[in-house]
Amino acid sequence: MQNFRTAFVFDESLNAGFLAELFEGDTIYAETVFEDFLRDLPVYWDRVEAAYNSKNLPVLGTCIHTCKTLFGYVGFTDLQDLCQQFENKCSVNTADELRLDFILLIQRKDRAQHIIEKEYNRLRKFNEANG
Repeated sequence: MQNFRTAFVFDESLNAGFLAELFEGDTIYAETVFEDFLRDLPVYWDRVEAAYNSKNLPVLGTCIHTCKTLFGYVGFTDLQDLCQQFENKCSVNTADELRLDFILLIQRKDRAQHIIEKEYNRLRKFNEANG
């Protein structure tokens, strides 16, 4: 009787097709990427908030660009698109005009971070059980 490894199923909020292509079933690699995301996002987001609070929109756009890449690596392609829109607005709007968009971005970032924390823990347990 053959033993088949159960496939890991990512949270429905994530772009599963993109993640399947990126990780090709390598859940240990996925765990590492999710761990890196959780380590790096707070550092980069502090830079986003500092740039927004100082109304330095060119730096804000650059910082959002960095976060956009991080969101993509963990399958939040919709949030990646939202970051791109916000990044584009940084070059044509004032900080005050971006306020509502920034609040939305913070809410989406917080939700995404929470989901990735859960997925990271699930990946760790999955890898321990299937290692």
